[in-house]
Formats: sequence, structure tokens, C-alpha cells
Amino acid sequence: MKKNSVLDMLYQLASPVAVILLGLLLTVNPDSASILIARILGWGLSVIAIGFGIAALLDPDHRTRKAITAVLFACAGGTLAARPLLLAAWIGQLMGLLIAIRGFRDLIISGRYGYSRILALITAGVGALLVVLPMTTSRLVFSLCGLVVLFIGVGMLVDRLKHRKRLSGGDSNIIDAL
Repeated sequence: MKKNSVLDMLYQLASPVAVILLGLLLTVNPDSASILIARILGWGLSVIAIGFGIAALLDPDHRTRKAITAVLFACAGGTLAARPLLLAAWIGQLMGLLIAIRGFRDLIISGRYGYSRILALITAGVGALLVVLPMTTSRLVFSLCGLVVLFIGVGMLVDRLKHRKRLSGGDSNIIDAL
């Protein structure tokens, strides 16, 4: 096998292998995606805080308002960068609270109109569970996304290997005259 064909094959297989590794990472450690998103958001808020701080120094008319805004953005960005899972936990608790409220509302409506209470109880229970265990939502979502990405990567790898076999030529000494 020629050196170019080995490098070409590695180049073609690099992206499917990277997608498979990303899918495995998301499936095995779903918190890594939450941490990455929260840290990027925290760094972005810190950069915005620096911008507001510079604007506060340059604008004497609105210096206090811009300085307070800079401090608030810096606190939010620093908190997210230092404790990145805080955002995922807060969003999970908020979703759980909203689902629990919906479940209790459905319980009241089902009691009033004589409907079955099974789905309302399940909804209220899931909402209460998410309030108590808030990271469950993000872990489940990112694990499912990881499985999807993993299957896409495997599909890409299989497709590239199939096409590689068909595209590989036989004798390299053949010269095409046309």
C-alpha cells in the first residue's frame, strides 16, 4: 500500500472516529457537555463584564450604572465558570417545578371532572423527582444525544469503509490515454 493511500484512508476515517469518540464521551459522561456549555457561557459573561467595565471608565455620565452592570456580569460569569453544573441543576429544578405544577393542576382537573388520575399522578411524581434530582434531565438528554451521535459516527464509518473498498484501484501502472 502506498504512503498516500494510507494517509488518505486515515484522513477519511478521522472524522467518523472523532464523531464516535464524541458520542461515547456524551454517553459515558453526560455532565461534560453541561460543564462545557456553562463554562463557555461563564467566559462570555466575563468578557461582557470587561466590556461594561471599560465602558464605565470611558463614559462619565453613566459610570455608576455601567459599573454595577459590569460587576453583575462578572459575578454571574465567575459563578458559572467556577461551578458549571449549577446552571444544569437550576434548569433541571425549574423544569421539575413546572412539571410538578402541571401534574398538580391535572390532579385538580381530573378530580373535578371525574377523569383518571393516573397520568396526573405520574406527571406530578416526575416533576417532584426532577426537583429533588435536578441533574437527571440534563444527563438523560445528553446521554440520548450521545447515543444518537455514536450511531451516526458508526454509520459514517461503515459508509466510508464501503466506499473505500469500491474506490481503491487495482494496478497503479495503468495510464489512461483519454
